Amino acid sequence: MPTKLVNGHKHFFQDEGEGPVLVMLHGAGSSSISLQHHFSDLSANFRIIAPDFRAMGKSDHLSEIPPSSWVDDLAELLKQLSIEKAFIYGVSLGSRVALKFAIDFPEKVSGLVLDAPIIAQDASGNSATAQVFNVDSYSEERKSEMMRLHGEDWENVARNYLNIRNNPDLQEYYNLRESFPLVECPVLITRGDRDDNNHKLIYTYELLKGFKDARLAILPGIGFSAAAGRPEEFRGILLGFLNELQQ
Repeated sequence: MPTKLVNGHKHFFQDEGEGPVLVMLHGAGSSSISLQHHFSDLSANFRIIAPDFRAMGKSDHLSEIPPSSWVDDLAELLKQLSIEKAFIYGVSLGSRVALKFAIDFPEKVSGLVLDAPIIAQDASGNSATAQVFNVDSYSEERKSEMMRLHGEDWENVARNYLNIRNNPDLQEYYNLRESFPLVECPVLITRGDRDDNNHKLIYTYELLKGFKDARLAILPGIGFSAAAGRPEEFRGILLGFLNELQQ
């Protein structure tokens, strides 16, 4: 799998298929591996670019990063790959990066897919995240999954992520409540129907109301991510949206 030096750091990314580009951005403390079960179906019609965020996966593991790093890295990676415009999908943290990217680089985004979107964080979200990344409480199954996503250094990745996301400047950078209505490209919002303190349903409806051109798919009986909870159904909805935009 390819790697590139992006903004001074090694970045791993997956690159599969041909056609219009669909960038897929993973969630917090995760990696592109968490999305690769979608690649086989989607790469039949799209070129899939799925990077590992700086400090995660097979990209350089760091304890601190500037607040704009993930957005800056995506812009630079697309430049290096000579990709002028793409559809952008993001889940959870990836949805925040995708949304901020669409705000800052509207000319580079053909359409936006936000799975379990987060507009900003509050005290309840901070508390929930601290619990999720408390490595001392991990089951053996969770440890094994983190090793699959990040390698032997997974424990440092989890602790580093908490350090990075607890930076007030980063949280302010990704507070998109005032700026998200600037997005003019078509948007698809997806999620499960179960509420939680990080991926609040109220965020979903706030986005739906504020976007100029948005549609919503809520899939029943699952947690925050439609892509994770009902992958085949999600892919059908995603492909319907992307094909509609290409007509």
